[in-house]
Formats: sequence, C-alpha cells, structure tokens
Amino acid sequence: MKSKEKKAFFGIALIIVVVLDFYAPHGAETAHFWWQFPGFDDLYGFIGCFILMLFAKKVLYALFSRKEDYYER
Repeated sequence: MKSKEKKAFFGIALIIVVVLDFYAPHGAETAHFWWQFPGFDDLYGFIGCFILMLFAKKVLYALFSRKEDYYER
C-alpha cells in the first residue's frame, strides 16, 4: 500500500470505530452520574491519554534528556 492509501484506510477505519462506539449498545450500562452520556468513558479516556502524552513529552523529556555529546565527554 502506498502512503496515501494507508492514510485513507486508517481514516475510514477510525470513522467506523467512532460511529460504532456511539451507535452500538454497551450492554446493560446505566449512567451513575448526571454528566455521563453515551461515549463519555471513551472521550474521558482519550483526553486522559492525550494529557499524559503531553506531560511525558514536555515535562519528563525535559527532565531526563541528555545532550547529543553526552557520551563523548
């Protein structure tokens, strides 16, 4: 597959997964709190993972990275 075809395939797959996630019933789930809506847990997890990635990239990378000539000194 070429790069353009891969992007199109993954884009279509992403759209299908998101639509099915909101459309398909999740069993006998009931909302325990007033703010829970269909797809709330998925959205909450996605945002949480995104925040963790930003934290790791900006904060932890700055704390633990070394200069390129670290081993040559």
